[in-house]
Amino acid sequence: MLGLTQRGENEQVVCYELADGHEVWSHTNRVRFSEPIGGDGPRATPTIHQGRVYALGATGILDCLDAATGKLIWTRDTLKENALPNTYWGKSSSPLVVDNLVVVTGGMTKKSTLLAFHREDGSPAWQTGTDEASFSSPALVTLDGTRQILSVNDSSVTGHDPKDGRILWEYPWPGSMPKCAQPVVVGGDRVFLSASFNAGSVLLQVKKGTDGSFAATEAWKNRNLKSEFSNIVSRDGFLYGLDDGILGCLDIATGARKWKDGRYGHGQVLLVGDLLLVQTEQGPITLVEANPSGFHEVAKLNALEAKTWNTPALAGEYLLVRNDQEAACYRLGRKVLTAKSF
Repeated sequence: MLGLTQRGENEQVVCYELADGHEVWSHTNRVRFSEPIGGDGPRATPTIHQGRVYALGATGILDCLDAATGKLIWTRDTLKENALPNTYWGKSSSPLVVDNLVVVTGGMTKKSTLLAFHREDGSPAWQTGTDEASFSSPALVTLDGTRQILSVNDSSVTGHDPKDGRILWEYPWPGSMPKCAQPVVVGGDRVFLSASFNAGSVLLQVKKGTDGSFAATEAWKNRNLKSEFSNIVSRDGFLYGLDDGILGCLDIATGARKWKDGRYGHGQVLLVGDLLLVQTEQGPITLVEANPSGFHEVAKLNALEAKTWNTPALAGEYLLVRNDQEAACYRLGRKVLTAKSF
């Protein structure tokens, strides 16, 4: 198990043994980030690829580590090196590994929205974009048959050619409040976007024209699902997510709300088969049926006891949960999720 954590004045990437939680190795940077609303950083999840760990800390330090030992292979201070101011809640996005590159978001200025580095040695590859970075992570997707990097930015959404960062299309998405939730590709050419603070949700259709250029148009737009930073999941033509802290279900085709119930706060959601595993902001884990017909809570586990914004992880029988105070691993057993009971 890998994670980023703040220990006093040190920001650390730490590897733990799954079976008993003991520390295998750690890598330390002598930096600290903290702010009143979110508390101590860091904010992002490390990315693991072909025996290496790529971790982006809250102040913008990008480390490449050996996954087995934690040995530092290379490092870049992405914001400082490019004279980019940090975002006010700290860097919160995970690195994207695509082909021979590692791509991260920029800073709070209208230039260099995305930064790419060669993953072997960390040397700069390209910079692109003219918008401030958001708190969302860049994602590799395929839209209308074209592989591209999808980036939700402060006031826009953009698709980029992975080779050189060239902008393929842009959708203006203005607003004075932050964009944090990950976009969800829900079809061959459709992308669902959501943000809180009354920004609401949008279903975009991204199509490639006969001249090779792309255009993004709105299929529908409403305020039926406003995710502050929670994961949104899709299943069988429906979306499920936390609408300002209350679990809701939308019809993808129309944007109509099917139901809204369960006050879980600004937690996180995982889709596990036909169940929604909801990490509540208060700490407990709840299982809810992924059923558009209605809200049905089927089980609950008092997993943690403090404010929890982190995404849980499910590895076979093991449920891993954490916040900025504690981490825990629960062994669920093979029949737990299929039986809909803890």
